[in-house]
Amino acid sequence: MTESTQSAVAQAPEWVTAEMPPGYQTRLFELQRLSAELEAMDRIGRVLWQTGDRLKDAVAAVFGALKYEVDVTPGAAGPIVVTLGESRRLLVLVSGAAGPVQKTNEELAQAFQAVQFAAADDRVVFVPNNHPSGPPAERPAPILPEALDVLSRMGVAVVTTATLFGLWRLSHVDPQKVQRTLEHLHAQDGGPFVVPSR
Repeated sequence: MTESTQSAVAQAPEWVTAEMPPGYQTRLFELQRLSAELEAMDRIGRVLWQTGDRLKDAVAAVFGALKYEVDVTPGAAGPIVVTLGESRRLLVLVSGAAGPVQKTNEELAQAFQAVQFAAADDRVVFVPNNHPSGPPAERPAPILPEALDVLSRMGVAVVTTATLFGLWRLSHVDPQKVQRTLEHLHAQDGGPFVVPSR
């Protein structure tokens, strides 16, 4: 709904709707529904260009849109817990850095801590959003080689925000493939994650 439409609807008393001709309520509800859908899509689209807490919110929104149970720990340091099955979970750590993650980055210590406290069926996933001001295809590597080596040795999988966004888009045409892909991610023992071809 445009700002002027929202403003006009918000200013009118509630009884005005009942006085309007047939079709008004239907159109109003349709505008509200479309506005809510666009807002939800925009929230997910933020996974491509936000950092910090807003990126964490967008990553949680992606997993929620994929129909998984999502539990977000308050604060930047806590992981997003995504439940895949009865006991299988992804502990998703979202990077707050706008540039490539380095070996000295504090987030690697957070990943190590998440691995230490993870249950047997938990998998730690690190999500960086490097160079969010540019299109995903033109971005440099989100994690420098030494940092990637550390994460890989810890058993932490690395999933870019562009990959998450791609999974959300894929969910509109092949939700079963998305489910299989996340099962594959859960089974991966660290390192960069690439969506399987089938």
